[in-house]
Amino acid sequence: MEVENFIREVLVKSLNEYMMPFPTDKKVCTEWAQDVPRGGGTVIYTGCMYQVTPVSDLFNRALPILSKVKGAEKLYPLASILKPTNMQRERANRVLRSIASMLKRNGVQFNYLYEDEPYSGTVLLELGYVDEFAQYAKRVKGHLEKHQVRRLITVDPHSYYAFSRYKEFVPFDVEVVNYLELVKDLGTRVKGEYVIHDSCLYSRFLGIRENYRSLLNNAGVKLREDPFVTGPLTSMCCGAPIGPVRRDESQKIASYRAYQLNQLGDKLIVVCPLCYLALSPYFKGEVVDLAELAYNELGTGQRDTS
Repeated sequence: MEVENFIREVLVKSLNEYMMPFPTDKKVCTEWAQDVPRGGGTVIYTGCMYQVTPVSDLFNRALPILSKVKGAEKLYPLASILKPTNMQRERANRVLRSIASMLKRNGVQFNYLYEDEPYSGTVLLELGYVDEFAQYAKRVKGHLEKHQVRRLITVDPHSYYAFSRYKEFVPFDVEVVNYLELVKDLGTRVKGEYVIHDSCLYSRFLGIRENYRSLLNNAGVKLREDPFVTGPLTSMCCGAPIGPVRRDESQKIASYRAYQLNQLGDKLIVVCPLCYLALSPYFKGEVVDLAELAYNELGTGQRDTS
Protein backbone atom coordinates (compact mmCIF):
# COMPACT_ATOMS: atom_id res chain seq x y z
CA MET A 1 0.00 0.00 0.00
CA GLU A 2 2.93 2.34 0.66
CA VAL A 3 3.93 2.24 -3.01
CA GLU A 4 0.37 2.66 -4.25
CA ASN A 5 -0.25 5.61 -1.94
CA PHE A 6 2.96 7.25 -3.17
CA ILE A 7 1.95 6.70 -6.79
CA ARG A 8 -1.46 8.21 -6.12
CA GLU A 9 0.11 11.24 -4.46
CA VAL A 10 2.61 11.97 -7.22
CA LEU A 11 0.03 11.46 -9.97
CA VAL A 12 -2.43 13.84 -8.34
CA LYS A 13 0.32 16.38 -7.66
CA SER A 14 1.50 16.31 -11.27
CA LEU A 15 -2.01 16.46 -12.72
CA ASN A 16 -2.87 19.43 -10.51
CA GLU A 17 0.31 21.30 -11.46
CA TYR A 18 0.86 20.31 -15.09
CA MET A 19 -2.36 18.59 -16.25
CA MET A 20 -0.09 15.69 -17.18
CA PRO A 21 0.67 12.48 -15.22
CA PHE A 22 4.31 13.53 -15.03
CA PRO A 23 6.14 16.74 -15.98
CA THR A 24 6.52 16.83 -19.76
CA ASP A 25 8.15 19.09 -22.29
CA LYS A 26 5.07 20.14 -24.28
CA LYS A 27 7.23 20.63 -27.38
CA VAL A 28 7.44 16.84 -27.54
CA CYS A 29 3.66 16.68 -27.47
CA THR A 30 2.97 19.28 -30.15
CA GLU A 31 5.78 19.08 -32.70
CA TRP A 32 3.78 16.74 -34.95
CA ALA A 33 1.09 19.36 -35.62
CA GLN A 34 2.76 22.37 -37.20
CA ASP A 35 0.13 22.77 -39.92
CA VAL A 36 -3.01 22.10 -37.85
CA PRO A 37 -5.05 25.23 -37.01
CA ARG A 38 -4.99 26.29 -33.39
CA GLY A 39 -8.31 26.60 -31.60
CA GLY A 40 -11.37 24.96 -30.13
CA GLY A 41 -14.57 23.75 -31.71
CA THR A 42 -13.78 20.33 -33.16
CA VAL A 43 -10.29 19.36 -32.02
CA ILE A 44 -8.05 16.38 -32.54
CA TYR A 45 -7.05 15.10 -29.12
CA THR A 46 -3.79 13.24 -28.52
CA GLY A 47 -3.46 13.44 -24.73
CA CYS A 48 0.28 13.21 -25.49
CA MET A 49 -0.21 9.44 -25.35
CA TYR A 50 1.75 8.45 -28.44
CA GLN A 51 4.36 11.09 -27.70
CA VAL A 52 5.40 10.25 -24.12
CA THR A 53 4.31 6.64 -23.67
CA PRO A 54 7.80 5.45 -24.76
CA VAL A 55 9.33 6.86 -21.57
CA SER A 56 6.55 5.78 -19.21
CA ASP A 57 8.33 2.54 -18.31
CA LEU A 58 11.18 4.59 -16.86
CA PHE A 59 8.72 6.10 -14.41
CA ASN A 60 7.18 2.72 -13.66
CA ARG A 61 10.63 1.47 -12.68
CA ALA A 62 11.49 4.53 -10.62
CA LEU A 63 8.28 4.96 -8.64
CA PRO A 64 8.64 1.96 -6.26
CA ILE A 65 12.22 3.05 -5.48
CA LEU A 66 11.27 6.68 -4.93
CA SER A 67 8.42 5.64 -2.64
CA LYS A 68 11.02 4.54 -0.09
CA VAL A 69 12.86 7.87 -0.14
CA LYS A 70 11.62 10.55 2.22
CA GLY A 71 10.67 13.74 0.39
CA ALA A 72 11.02 12.08 -3.01
CA GLU A 73 7.91 13.84 -4.29
CA LYS A 74 9.97 17.05 -4.34
CA LEU A 75 12.19 15.47 -7.01
CA TYR A 76 9.27 14.70 -9.28
CA PRO A 77 9.60 17.83 -11.45
CA LEU A 78 12.99 16.49 -12.54
CA ALA A 79 11.05 13.94 -14.59
CA SER A 80 10.74 16.60 -17.28
CA ILE A 81 14.36 16.01 -18.28
CA LEU A 82 13.50 12.51 -19.48
CA LYS A 83 12.39 12.59 -23.09
CA PRO A 84 11.73 10.06 -25.84
CA THR A 85 14.63 9.38 -28.19
CA ASN A 86 14.66 11.02 -31.60
CA MET A 87 13.55 7.73 -33.16
CA GLN A 88 10.64 7.46 -30.72
CA ARG A 89 9.62 11.06 -31.38
CA GLU A 90 9.76 10.52 -35.12
CA ARG A 91 7.56 7.46 -34.83
CA ALA A 92 4.96 9.27 -32.70
CA ASN A 93 4.93 12.16 -35.16
CA ARG A 94 4.51 9.73 -38.03
CA VAL A 95 1.54 8.02 -36.40
CA LEU A 96 -0.23 11.28 -35.53
CA ARG A 97 0.39 12.88 -38.90
CA SER A 98 -0.97 9.77 -40.57
CA ILE A 99 -4.13 9.92 -38.46
CA ALA A 100 -4.54 13.61 -39.27
CA SER A 101 -4.07 12.93 -42.99
CA MET A 102 -6.63 10.11 -42.93
CA LEU A 103 -9.16 12.38 -41.25
CA LYS A 104 -8.60 15.13 -43.79
CA ARG A 105 -8.88 12.70 -46.70
CA ASN A 106 -12.20 11.60 -45.26
CA GLY A 107 -13.48 15.17 -45.11
CA VAL A 108 -13.05 15.76 -41.37
CA GLN A 109 -11.88 19.26 -40.39
CA PHE A 110 -10.38 19.93 -36.97
CA ASN A 111 -8.27 22.22 -34.82
CA TYR A 112 -5.74 21.42 -32.10
CA LEU A 113 -5.11 22.90 -28.66
CA TYR A 114 -1.32 22.51 -28.85
CA GLU A 115 0.27 23.15 -25.43
CA ASP A 116 -3.18 23.85 -23.95
CA GLU A 117 -4.26 20.24 -24.47
CA PRO A 118 -4.92 18.61 -21.06
CA TYR A 119 -4.35 14.96 -20.20
CA SER A 120 -7.60 13.00 -19.87
CA GLY A 121 -6.85 11.50 -16.45
CA THR A 122 -7.19 7.94 -17.69
CA VAL A 123 -4.36 6.60 -15.50
CA LEU A 124 -6.35 7.53 -12.38
CA LEU A 125 -9.43 5.72 -13.63
CA GLU A 126 -7.55 2.60 -14.69
CA LEU A 127 -5.66 2.32 -11.40
CA GLY A 128 -8.92 2.62 -9.46
CA TYR A 129 -8.38 6.13 -8.08
CA VAL A 130 -11.99 7.02 -8.84
CA ASP A 131 -12.44 9.95 -6.46
CA GLU A 132 -9.27 11.57 -7.77
CA PHE A 133 -10.45 10.96 -11.33
CA ALA A 134 -13.77 12.66 -10.58
CA GLN A 135 -12.02 15.75 -9.21
CA TYR A 136 -9.65 15.92 -12.14
CA ALA A 137 -12.51 15.48 -14.63
CA LYS A 138 -14.12 18.65 -13.23
CA ARG A 139 -10.94 20.57 -13.92
CA VAL A 140 -10.58 19.25 -17.46
CA LYS A 141 -14.23 20.03 -18.17
CA GLY A 142 -13.64 23.67 -17.20
CA HIS A 143 -10.47 23.78 -19.25
CA LEU A 144 -12.24 22.52 -22.36
CA GLU A 145 -15.08 24.99 -21.83
CA LYS A 146 -12.56 27.82 -21.57
CA HIS A 147 -11.19 26.84 -24.98
CA GLN A 148 -14.69 26.40 -26.43
CA VAL A 149 -14.19 22.75 -27.31
CA ARG A 150 -17.39 21.14 -28.54
CA ARG A 151 -16.09 17.92 -30.08
CA LEU A 152 -13.05 15.75 -29.30
CA ILE A 153 -11.59 13.38 -31.87
CA THR A 154 -9.49 10.98 -29.84
CA VAL A 155 -6.64 8.95 -31.34
CA ASP A 156 -6.07 6.31 -28.65
CA PRO A 157 -8.36 3.96 -26.70
CA HIS A 158 -7.43 5.11 -23.20
CA SER A 159 -8.29 8.77 -23.75
CA TYR A 160 -11.49 7.77 -25.54
CA TYR A 161 -12.51 5.53 -22.65
CA ALA A 162 -11.73 8.16 -20.01
CA PHE A 163 -13.78 10.86 -21.74
CA SER A 164 -16.62 8.42 -22.31
CA ARG A 165 -16.83 8.02 -18.52
CA TYR A 166 -16.83 11.76 -17.69
CA LYS A 167 -20.62 11.99 -17.68
CA GLU A 168 -20.71 9.65 -14.69
CA PHE A 169 -18.85 12.24 -12.64
CA VAL A 170 -19.51 15.71 -14.10
CA PRO A 171 -22.03 17.33 -16.45
CA PHE A 172 -20.21 16.89 -19.75
CA ASP A 173 -21.72 17.85 -23.10
CA VAL A 174 -18.61 17.65 -25.29
CA GLU A 175 -19.08 15.10 -28.07
CA VAL A 176 -16.37 12.44 -27.96
CA VAL A 177 -15.54 10.23 -30.95
CA ASN A 178 -12.54 8.25 -32.13
CA TYR A 179 -10.78 8.68 -35.44
CA LEU A 180 -11.48 5.03 -36.28
CA GLU A 181 -15.19 5.85 -36.29
CA LEU A 182 -14.69 8.67 -38.80
CA VAL A 183 -12.17 7.20 -41.22
CA LYS A 184 -13.69 5.02 -43.95
CA ASP A 185 -10.48 3.97 -45.70
CA LEU A 186 -6.73 3.99 -45.13
CA GLY A 187 -6.05 5.69 -48.44
CA THR A 188 -3.53 3.02 -49.41
CA ARG A 189 -3.22 -0.65 -50.34
CA VAL A 190 -1.32 -2.92 -47.98
CA LYS A 191 -0.12 -6.34 -49.08
CA GLY A 192 0.78 -9.04 -46.61
CA GLU A 193 -0.51 -11.10 -43.72
CA TYR A 194 -0.73 -9.64 -40.25
CA VAL A 195 -1.81 -10.68 -36.78
CA ILE A 196 -3.82 -8.09 -34.87
CA HIS A 197 -3.76 -7.38 -31.15
CA ASP A 198 -6.96 -5.72 -30.02
CA SER A 199 -7.14 -2.92 -27.55
CA CYS A 200 -9.29 -4.29 -24.72
CA LEU A 201 -11.03 -0.92 -24.50
CA TYR A 202 -11.81 -0.65 -28.21
CA SER A 203 -12.90 -4.26 -28.45
CA ARG A 204 -14.87 -4.89 -25.27
CA PHE A 205 -16.00 -1.52 -23.97
CA LEU A 206 -16.11 0.99 -26.82
CA GLY A 207 -17.55 -1.19 -29.57
CA ILE A 208 -15.23 -0.31 -32.44
CA ARG A 209 -13.42 -3.63 -32.90
CA GLU A 210 -14.96 -4.12 -36.35
CA ASN A 211 -14.19 -0.55 -37.46
CA TYR A 212 -10.47 -1.11 -37.75
CA ARG A 213 -10.86 -4.66 -39.03
CA SER A 214 -12.99 -3.29 -41.85
CA LEU A 215 -10.37 -0.65 -42.64
CA LEU A 216 -7.65 -3.27 -42.79
CA ASN A 217 -9.68 -5.71 -44.87
CA ASN A 218 -10.61 -3.00 -47.36
CA ALA A 219 -6.96 -2.02 -47.67
CA GLY A 220 -6.04 -5.56 -48.67
CA VAL A 221 -4.59 -6.77 -45.38
CA LYS A 222 -5.04 -10.48 -44.72
CA LEU A 223 -5.60 -10.90 -41.00
CA ARG A 224 -4.51 -14.12 -39.34
CA GLU A 225 -7.05 -14.78 -36.61
CA ASP A 226 -7.64 -17.50 -34.04
CA PRO A 227 -10.86 -17.58 -31.96
CA PHE A 228 -8.87 -18.43 -28.82
CA VAL A 229 -6.19 -15.77 -29.35
CA THR A 230 -7.86 -12.86 -31.14
CA GLY A 231 -11.53 -13.50 -30.39
CA PRO A 232 -13.65 -10.69 -28.91
CA LEU A 233 -14.01 -12.47 -25.56
CA THR A 234 -10.73 -14.39 -25.48
CA SER A 235 -8.16 -11.82 -26.58
CA MET A 236 -5.78 -11.01 -23.70
CA CYS A 237 -4.73 -7.63 -22.42
CA CYS A 238 -1.17 -6.51 -23.18
CA GLY A 239 -0.56 -5.90 -19.46
CA ALA A 240 0.51 -2.27 -19.80
CA PRO A 241 -2.20 -0.54 -17.70
CA ILE A 242 -1.04 -2.14 -14.44
CA GLY A 243 2.60 -1.19 -15.12
CA PRO A 244 2.77 1.71 -12.63
CA VAL A 245 1.77 -0.49 -9.66
CA ARG A 246 2.69 -4.03 -10.78
CA ARG A 247 5.54 -3.75 -13.26
CA ASP A 248 6.76 -7.36 -12.98
CA GLU A 249 3.27 -8.77 -13.51
CA SER A 250 2.74 -6.34 -16.39
CA GLN A 251 5.83 -7.64 -18.16
CA LYS A 252 4.88 -11.28 -17.60
CA ILE A 253 1.47 -10.65 -19.17
CA ALA A 254 3.06 -8.83 -22.12
CA SER A 255 5.57 -11.63 -22.67
CA TYR A 256 2.88 -14.30 -22.70
CA ARG A 257 0.60 -12.26 -24.92
CA ALA A 258 3.41 -11.74 -27.44
CA TYR A 259 4.08 -15.48 -27.36
CA GLN A 260 0.42 -16.17 -28.20
CA LEU A 261 0.44 -13.74 -31.09
CA ASN A 262 3.72 -15.09 -32.46
CA GLN A 263 2.04 -18.46 -32.93
CA LEU A 264 -0.08 -16.81 -35.62
CA GLY A 265 2.56 -14.81 -37.49
CA ASP A 266 5.54 -12.47 -37.37
CA LYS A 267 3.84 -9.20 -38.36
CA LEU A 268 1.69 -7.54 -35.72
CA ILE A 269 -0.75 -4.62 -35.91
CA VAL A 270 -1.69 -2.69 -32.77
CA VAL A 271 -4.07 0.24 -32.34
CA CYS A 272 -2.80 1.64 -29.03
CA PRO A 273 0.49 3.25 -27.90
CA LEU A 274 0.50 1.29 -24.64
CA CYS A 275 0.06 -2.02 -26.47
CA TYR A 276 2.97 -1.10 -28.74
CA LEU A 277 5.15 -0.29 -25.73
CA ALA A 278 4.26 -3.51 -23.91
CA LEU A 279 4.45 -6.00 -26.77
CA SER A 280 7.35 -4.67 -28.88
CA PRO A 281 10.13 -6.02 -26.61
CA TYR A 282 8.71 -9.55 -26.73
CA PHE A 283 7.13 -9.99 -30.15
CA LYS A 284 9.53 -11.69 -32.59
CA GLY A 285 8.89 -9.71 -35.73
CA GLU A 286 7.51 -6.41 -36.98
CA VAL A 287 5.11 -4.43 -34.80
CA VAL A 288 3.27 -1.48 -36.35
CA ASP A 289 0.42 0.78 -35.39
CA LEU A 290 -2.50 0.70 -37.81
CA ALA A 291 -1.85 4.36 -38.65
CA GLU A 292 1.71 3.53 -39.73
CA LEU A 293 0.33 1.30 -42.48
CA ALA A 294 -1.48 4.32 -43.90
CA TYR A 295 1.49 6.66 -43.64
CA ASN A 296 3.26 7.48 -46.87
CA GLU A 297 5.57 10.44 -46.82
CA LEU A 298 5.56 10.75 -50.62
CA GLY A 299 1.78 10.61 -50.87
CA THR A 300 1.75 7.86 -53.51
CA GLY A 301 -0.84 5.82 -51.63
CA GLN A 302 1.04 2.54 -52.10
CA ARG A 303 2.74 0.38 -49.51
CA ASP A 304 3.88 -3.12 -50.38
CA THR A 305 4.85 -5.06 -47.25
CA SER A 306 4.98 -8.49 -48.85
